[in-house]
Amino acid sequence: MSEQLVNAIAAIAERLVALASDDAQFRAQLRQLAQAVLAVTDMPQEEASPQLPAEVQSVTVEVRQENLSDVVNGERIAAPQRAAPLRTELTGLSPSTLPELTLGESAPPVERVARSFPARWFAVTDADLPLIEARCRLKAEGARWAATRRRLISEGATFSTEIEPIHRDIIARAKAIPECFLWMCHPTGPSPADLKLYEDVAGCFEAAADILSILKHMQDEPDLERSQFEQSLDLLAEAQSALRVAIGSIDDRTDTDQVQVFNWLKATANENQIFIQRYMRADDPADPTQWAQLSSRIEELDARVQETRRRVKQRRKLLGKVRHKLSLIANEPDGAHEHGRILALTVDELVSDGLPPSNRELRELLVPAIDSLPELVQVPHGFQLVLREIDRFLATCPPTETASITQPTPEVREAARLLNGRSMLLIGGDCRPGSHQALKEAFALQELLWIETREHQSIDGFEPYIARPDVAVVLLAIRWSSHAFGEVGEFCDRHGKPLVRLPGGYSPNQVAAQIMAQCSQRLTQSK
Repeated sequence: MSEQLVNAIAAIAERLVALASDDAQFRAQLRQLAQAVLAVTDMPQEEASPQLPAEVQSVTVEVRQENLSDVVNGERIAAPQRAAPLRTELTGLSPSTLPELTLGESAPPVERVARSFPARWFAVTDADLPLIEARCRLKAEGARWAATRRRLISEGATFSTEIEPIHRDIIARAKAIPECFLWMCHPTGPSPADLKLYEDVAGCFEAAADILSILKHMQDEPDLERSQFEQSLDLLAEAQSALRVAIGSIDDRTDTDQVQVFNWLKATANENQIFIQRYMRADDPADPTQWAQLSSRIEELDARVQETRRRVKQRRKLLGKVRHKLSLIANEPDGAHEHGRILALTVDELVSDGLPPSNRELRELLVPAIDSLPELVQVPHGFQLVLREIDRFLATCPPTETASITQPTPEVREAARLLNGRSMLLIGGDCRPGSHQALKEAFALQELLWIETREHQSIDGFEPYIARPDVAVVLLAIRWSSHAFGEVGEFCDRHGKPLVRLPGGYSPNQVAAQIMAQCSQRLTQSK
């Protein structure tokens, strides 16, 4: 058989399939014609005769013997033996039961069998998302090819060169993906009058695949924002609903991946206690014709997620740098000042990049070393905010026993001798119960007055405390203050009280060192 004839037969067959896909009546007539051809060409088997129904009777033709007698050359010829019965064996059926040819008549209504879905379709886990995404992307390509294929057939394209290679390739790729059935590319697949409907199906499949890709990456990045995860679920709900409506516009079938996405959404929302407001009910469908606008919103979310992912990666890097600098400050006293400066700049960069100053991970890194950090000439704003949050946190912590166990330094003993039985005023930050108790006990104070400060706070209320006769010294915690409170020095000069600026923490050793360095002579004179 020549190749030209083969191509012609293939083209005719393809055309018949396309016509049958569009015309249910023509499809039924083809089926009846095929059944009639099979009935005519069916041959009885020699091995065993089929069981005939009761109505099919053996037909016997008998010829009376005397009618067949004759005389040849004066002799009578013997009558032949009784003829064997002649049987009509027509495929086990009598002529009255053969299928009736109804070519040209309307096809009888076909009752559609309800589909039942395997139970495993409903058990969808996070691990299934990559496969669902891959199938959705290929189905989007398959939907576009289904429309193109039918257009090429109607235009009389050469089947063997323009259609078959592409069709074979996409089917082969579908077979390589588990449970990927390209129903739109099957010969019995839908063929809507408006092939543009296939573009809506393809767009909705792509939108579902894109948002599934975002959710898949979110599983690998648990530090991403919860609000973005909730937005992703909302967009996936809209995509799967639009996909269901788009498929329903060209056929009444149910797509397996749309069902799996729907069930994964329900399980995930329930597990994370998230309420998906729209597109999870049959009476609240999404518009499949708006798939382009939906895809744009998915792209915008993806850009935000990518930016968050970048910040998370950068945050991890900077937190590692903070950890490293704290280790150097503790182990290299000679370079502590430079390491402290870089530490402050690193913390400031973290805050500028969106890390809350009250971040727990950063606080837990800094708190153990907060009172031993070196003094900085210039404190970056972000680092100042973090210090303030740490001060507020420590103010809520109960006192510990570590202060009483630490052996006092010579400076602590000398400061205690000068301040014994007297009062001390501390301005700045938040009053920490542990530090308050440790300072009062270490210096044998009659009373420790601690004035908490807030940003942009007026200093008019400070002077009465400074003027108290029992107050021997005024401490200004410049690290924890929103500004330097320079006017405090004027109040101290007016009332003859020494002012000590505390650049570091509240530990008795640090406070004693600053007191002895800044006002030991004045305290000795006032003693």
